[in-house]
Amino acid sequence: MARCDMPREVFEALSDLMTDYTYAVDNRRSGEDVAVLFTDDAVIDFSDVAFPTMRGRDEILAFYNSLVENMAWEFHMPANLRPDSWDGEVGAITAYVIGMGRPKQGDAVEVQVRYRMECVRQDDAWKCRHFSLKAMMPVG
Repeated sequence: MARCDMPREVFEALSDLMTDYTYAVDNRRSGEDVAVLFTDDAVIDFSDVAFPTMRGRDEILAFYNSLVENMAWEFHMPANLRPDSWDGEVGAITAYVIGMGRPKQGDAVEVQVRYRMECVRQDDAWKCRHFSLKAMMPVG
């Protein structure tokens, strides 16, 4: 796979954004902590692991508020971060992620996925405008 010519400072900013995302989800304080990392018109596609596709800030906020309300524990560990594409304005980054969670009621969940975040600079910060994941192992 050919590597893209993403500037190092952009790659570092997008890597930080992905790390901020995993910390915000795992802290389970507020859906707003996650939603703020996305553009107002962002799309999140988790359909590959049987979760909904979310369009726009309201749906994203509702989804993550539901996680805060329903999950007792969450843990996401990204690794192998790699620049995926760069056109001078839009950058995408991928990473392999092991995600684990335990709902307040029900069975624990574990996934092994590849994240892909497509990001733009907005209001002096990088924000994700399209986030998808692909299952790397069968979802149990």
